[in-house]
Amino acid sequence: MTLRKRRIIIAFLSLTFFILAPALLLYTLGYRINSQFKFGRTGGLYIASPVTGAEILVKNKKEKETNIFQSGLFLQNLAEGNYQVAVTKEGYWPWQKVLNVKEGLVVEARAFLIPQTPEGLVLLKGDFFSVWASPYDKILFLEENKPEGKEVIFYLPETNTFLTNTSATTTKLLTFAGGISEIFWENGSVVLKGWKTTIRATFDFNKGTVSASREPDVKITVNHKYQKFNSQNTERLWFDNKTNEVWVEWLKDKTLIPYYLCDIKSCESTNYLISSFKFPVKNVDFFPGRKDIIIASVQNNVFALEIDGRGGRIMQPIYKGKDPRFALFSSVKKVYVLDSGVLFAVNLE
Repeated sequence: MTLRKRRIIIAFLSLTFFILAPALLLYTLGYRINSQFKFGRTGGLYIASPVTGAEILVKNKKEKETNIFQSGLFLQNLAEGNYQVAVTKEGYWPWQKVLNVKEGLVVEARAFLIPQTPEGLVLLKGDFFSVWASPYDKILFLEENKPEGKEVIFYLPETNTFLTNTSATTTKLLTFAGGISEIFWENGSVVLKGWKTTIRATFDFNKGTVSASREPDVKITVNHKYQKFNSQNTERLWFDNKTNEVWVEWLKDKTLIPYYLCDIKSCESTNYLISSFKFPVKNVDFFPGRKDIIIASVQNNVFALEIDGRGGRIMQPIYKGKDPRFALFSSVKKVYVLDSGVLFAVNLE
């Protein structure tokens, strides 16, 4: 090979390197030419499933089946645009929505799947008309119609036992003529405000008893009848019984607001309207173990609803009956439904 040919080859290779090196660098940084022949960075998509054995689909193509070791799907180098995603499993209601992948960002979403035919267990039967759960102790209180008025009883569903009133005075104090307007739970007790009286019920779980006393001067800072907090106390959930609106408030620093509340846009507000219903809202609470899903009872339904509004809020039914109420504990994957005087536990897994 002549010196001239060697110089030509070296020059050609050098030119090729200087052309390809920047292109290769841009490629590794996630830059692509999209379908509109525009040059820009790609994005990513992460979808998590709460159950094993679920199929994750993107644009109607199965990308993954989850297992005990891998509960999510991560796709990268995606062109900017809308992607239809779905998570399905036999026997569960499907979760699907359209997510917008943006340049240089990973879009995250957590699916939720509710059994289409959830298991239920009858716990109590009586003339009960309301049920509420403590955020601190695994105890329910129910209001029951009695000849003397509306009596409050306390029930431990895990052991299927009632707390016994310590005296006739306690029974009298826990009977309200006009029902309860405000509820304030504390660790080991609850304050109940009726039309004319404010009563504190104190629990002794070792003895299996409850005692009651008048507390006219107690200041109720939170009405747990209409307000709930997630287990980390980062969000407050409440409903307006006049407008039937359900709201979530972020309680921490604005810079920490999660994606399911305001996505990637500037988060100017800390209050977010989740839904406005045509019919009265009877109760709302956070889905057990989740901060981005709520459970609500409206009209004759109990259902789960996403806080995440991207691509539309997914709603999945839990129970349909006559006039259901519900209560739950944040660490138990069950919802306690009261309908027509019957209390039963519905499994959410």
